[in-house]
Amino acid sequence: MAAITFSPTQGQMGGRLTNVPAFPGESFGLGIPESIGDAARPAWFGKITPEWQGLDDGSARCVARLKGELSYTIHVVPHDDCVDINLTVTNESDRAWAQSLAFNCFQCGSAPSIRDLECVRHWVRTGGEFRRLIQVPRKFSPRPTIQLYSVEGAPPGMDIPFVANFHATPPDVVLEGWMAIRSRDGSRLVAAASKPALFLFHNMEYSCIHSSPGFGPLGPGETGQALTKVYFVEATLEEWHAWMLKDLA
Repeated sequence: MAAITFSPTQGQMGGRLTNVPAFPGESFGLGIPESIGDAARPAWFGKITPEWQGLDDGSARCVARLKGELSYTIHVVPHDDCVDINLTVTNESDRAWAQSLAFNCFQCGSAPSIRDLECVRHWVRTGGEFRRLIQVPRKFSPRPTIQLYSVEGAPPGMDIPFVANFHATPPDVVLEGWMAIRSRDGSRLVAAASKPALFLFHNMEYSCIHSSPGFGPLGPGETGQALTKVYFVEATLEEWHAWMLKDLA
């Protein structure tokens, strides 16, 4: 089976995924990252101009720098049923970062078979049980289509400035560090997962899901590493979940 194709957009923080075996004829977007760095004052696109290089094995590498603040690298490795997004970030500022992050977006709005603007086919897991995301308590903000969630093993969302600033994190809700969307026919799914995951995000308006990794506290000159994976599989949610746990172990 042929590997998925990733086509980065030069000068942009991301690109498109096409030739996805489980979703023939459809495409997906990656915003990697939409924002990165210090969780208290991350750098957004517009301040950073990434440089992408396609490699002979079908993967792609990105390097970018914001002088006096940070530098990062991304290595995107497509497979036939998933894409590995390997990230490193270096604190080039003169201050310690209490927490660091990458706000990675997996965009499904352009894929009709998976697009879920009503959020009825989004799935998560909490307390050892799979749940439709629409059944998980929400905290409505001035932007009611978005929501952020605390994840297991990470600080509470309200203790992460980037998350708290959205005012859209339900208290007392803690999820595993992944989010999935089932296809309309129920036979396939897409998902995003990170190691280590810092928080989750979704936007019903664009049918995008984010499993945002954290790089931990970083002092000046220190570098952190993380992995985000996006999956495209013909499987039940339970089958994929068991595979994903082994995959990220």
